[in-house]
Amino acid sequence: MSIAPARSGPGRPPDPDLESRVFAATLDLYAEVGWARFSLDIVARRARVGKAALYSRWGSKEKLIVAALAQRYEDKPHPDVKIGSVRSELIIMARLILDDLLAPDSLVVLRAMVEARVYPEVFGREMERMGRRRTEVGRSIVLRAIARGELPQGTSPALILDAVGGILTNHVLSTPADKLPALADTRDTYTERIVDFVLTGAHYRPIDIDSRTTAPAIAPPRGD
Repeated sequence: MSIAPARSGPGRPPDPDLESRVFAATLDLYAEVGWARFSLDIVARRARVGKAALYSRWGSKEKLIVAALAQRYEDKPHPDVKIGSVRSELIIMARLILDDLLAPDSLVVLRAMVEARVYPEVFGREMERMGRRRTEVGRSIVLRAIARGELPQGTSPALILDAVGGILTNHVLSTPADKLPALADTRDTYTERIVDFVLTGAHYRPIDIDSRTTAPAIAPPRGD
């Protein structure tokens, strides 16, 4: 989401870094203290701008946090892939989810997901919009797999997506902070294991894309 720069006063050039500084300060503060203790005074000090400039540009702290969340979402890559294999497409999606969960500002989204239920008037609409895009992409991945015969008719896209996303989220939240760098180093193999685990439960049967013949079902992933 791009917001037009505020008009500067006569003889005063616009600040090209204002938005990036304010959004960074906004998300950093929100990650630290949550919405209940979020303050425009602190954002202004951290961003090195006047509080009046924040009100002039965004109008309220509610609009500022929503704009900052929207910008964070727009800056992230989206898993819009169509490469002909549900396994490959889900692995790409899983890696993007894991990267987001391991990002330095990941607490921002985790807080917003919870507080959207507590303060729906602040976060609800924006969090729904952010989730809808990922859900639409994931749903299309599963539906294409059903049409190709990789997954049985009646397979629930929601269950597949909840399983992949839920396992990744739970694993990151339950992993000690000092172990997270090791998880990041093994992200490729870990996301492959998670996708294979979920697809095994969904009775996935690989398809030879060129000949459209069914290959043997994948073996269950090894446990630790």
